[in-house]
Amino acid sequence: MIELKAFQVNAVDELVNAFRRQTQQELSTRCVFKSPTGSGKTIMMAEFLRRLQDEDLSQKYVFVWASLLDLHSQSKRKLESYLADSRYRLITLDDLTGEAFEENTILFVNWHSLTQQRPNEQDELEWSNVAVRDREDGRSIIEVLDRTRQEGKEIALIVDESHRNYFSERSEEFVRTVIQPKAIIEVSATPEHIPSADEITDGTAFYVKVPFEEVVTSGLIKEETIINADLPVYADLADTSDEVVIDAALAKRQELFDAYQTAGITVNPLVLIQLPSESRSMSALDKSVQEEVEAFLSTRGITYENGKLAVWLADNKSENLESITDNESTCEVLIFKYAVAVGWDCPRAQILVMLNPMRSTTFKMQTVGRILRMPEAIHYPNPLLNRAFVFTNLGEIIIADDVDSLGFFKTQKKAVLNPGFANISLPSTYVNRIDYGDLTARFIPILIERLDERFGIEEGDDELFSVTDTGDVVYSHDKVAHHLDFDPDKLKTPVLSDVVIRDMDTDLTQDAIGSLNIETISLNPSRGNIERQFEYLLKLWSLPFAASRSYTKIKTALYMWFDRIGIGMQRAEDIQRIVTCSKKNQRIISEVINSAKDIFEKLQIETFRTMQSHVLRDFGLPDVDYFGEIYEPVEVSKYPYDTCYLLKNRSAPEKHFESLLEQENQVAWWYKNGENKQQYFSIPYVFRDPVTGLLKERNFFPDYLVGFDNEYLGIFETKAGSTATDPLTLRKGAALQEYLDENHLEGGIINVTDSGLLRLDTEDVSWMGFVL
Repeated sequence: MIELKAFQVNAVDELVNAFRRQTQQELSTRCVFKSPTGSGKTIMMAEFLRRLQDEDLSQKYVFVWASLLDLHSQSKRKLESYLADSRYRLITLDDLTGEAFEENTILFVNWHSLTQQRPNEQDELEWSNVAVRDREDGRSIIEVLDRTRQEGKEIALIVDESHRNYFSERSEEFVRTVIQPKAIIEVSATPEHIPSADEITDGTAFYVKVPFEEVVTSGLIKEETIINADLPVYADLADTSDEVVIDAALAKRQELFDAYQTAGITVNPLVLIQLPSESRSMSALDKSVQEEVEAFLSTRGITYENGKLAVWLADNKSENLESITDNESTCEVLIFKYAVAVGWDCPRAQILVMLNPMRSTTFKMQTVGRILRMPEAIHYPNPLLNRAFVFTNLGEIIIADDVDSLGFFKTQKKAVLNPGFANISLPSTYVNRIDYGDLTARFIPILIERLDERFGIEEGDDELFSVTDTGDVVYSHDKVAHHLDFDPDKLKTPVLSDVVIRDMDTDLTQDAIGSLNIETISLNPSRGNIERQFEYLLKLWSLPFAASRSYTKIKTALYMWFDRIGIGMQRAEDIQRIVTCSKKNQRIISEVINSAKDIFEKLQIETFRTMQSHVLRDFGLPDVDYFGEIYEPVEVSKYPYDTCYLLKNRSAPEKHFESLLEQENQVAWWYKNGENKQQYFSIPYVFRDPVTGLLKERNFFPDYLVGFDNEYLGIFETKAGSTATDPLTLRKGAALQEYLDENHLEGGIINVTDSGLLRLDTEDVSWMGFVL
């Protein structure tokens, strides 16, 4: 089973919660799932389906998974592996028997072919696909879906890459008249329609979004893409623009290969050469360009015969593709068509050559989707290996006007560290996000130990009894009986009512636990009733951790502990009655669980700092840095690079502080730190999430590093107004001050006010004057 990243687990939680709400609506509803290219959308949807097996849904569901081109076949193969041990049955249109779909069937279809129409003999439009039209054998998808609904099952439609071939009049008609879904999930990196706030509030639509920066931080995809890096160097070495960009790409491939070798990483980076037209079939231009590229590559020792060149075109025209996705494959270049490679995964692909007619192209995440993934799903200490590269003969480059693209694509805005600059060396810690907000298996022994402590069961005791100094035998069961109600007569009548909780993870908060109106239910309840109430309690006690994934850890710990005192799993119903049917027992057990959660949370923070999620390195100013369209050159005198690029929309306090740094005689140089990448300087800090109430650890990238004439080094973060006393700022300030003290440095949180420049003393949260 693939281990999901933290952002993926959180997204699956939201999808499950959204689907629960969708199933509770009377009319069909849609959920838009926006997740960036390279984030693992298929894996998240597979885990979503796996999780639905354990949900107590009010209806039975059949799923239709629709994708464009041949993506539905790729998705089916991935899900067959991920859901191999599940109750799901994965089929295609070829598997239709005419019978109604069984519950948990997933039908994979090609959306484009399914919704095509053509005129019949009466010159009326009908569905082109034979599986959609009326058939004597009853194997029409229309008839099968009708029988499925007649048997009381609902249809859920999953639309992969929903921004393509889905929002059309034919598609809407097909959904409305043929599929008739109870719930629709639209999956896309760039959704066509985002639900409005009113739709979400009214429950007519739902929205789940994976933040782009979390995907980058996780290590799944590259940190940035550089377009035409150092291209002028190759301008005089080739005859045509195509040859220039190919030579530049090959040189970058060799540079990357050498960097992987130096780092001891077995990855052979792959260059992708994309033919001009976006159509699936080969145009005359495509064929001409292909021949020219093959001829030029042969002069560089790259041919099909020696295995260094591969091709993947339409109509199964391919060569040398057998092991091309392996990190150690000897193939160095692949010629391909964009339309063929949609959805194709090859994590070692790191360089894209776009041979287009001399026209502009808008760069967005899908443009470079095939070179976004990291070879080993982690970022490396060498920032070069965390970058993707695009080389193109375009006369004009346009970056899509969205935050993700503007920050991700870097053009020829390049800053080089000044020769002779005496670089610094600072300990830097980069934290990969691993917190899922779960009680993990580590919680089980903690809870058992706390239960032993609460009821006086000592380490030297036998599983069932202990012997006193006088030789008396004291049974563990009797020790616990002094505190808990064990009398079967008193436990016949439960005190819990039928509590209906629609969404354990989001509807209930910690405060809501104590305010539940719990009343007595009927006498002699069924075993199923007791078991249901038992699981409700466990989920309540899991909060603020994610109840759906955490309550099983409490259940396991309780069963193991009761077995220790002589009430084994063969008496599971008795354990559930003891926990469920006594308010006194609930109060005591709840107190013990809460104390165990406190211990668990503190240990988690210690674990954060010792796990592989922390990348420790000595930070120095990068030799070379690249910048995108959201940066501008700024004229300054004390910046250690040949060009100073700063954000166009940087804050007024930042501009003011930069001006002071330029004017201050004691300042020898200053550097504006970057964000969200291992190559920049970072300090970890811990904070309590205001929504979940859980402790989390994140990266703090202080704004400025400052070198003084007296060789002191300063680290500063600028804030303005109320943000200076924001709880997160205080936590960052505390982490920064601890770092400064440990490394004998100057600095702190700087706030620009009407009375001057101030520094926050995070120890007593008071303000003092600050002079550079």
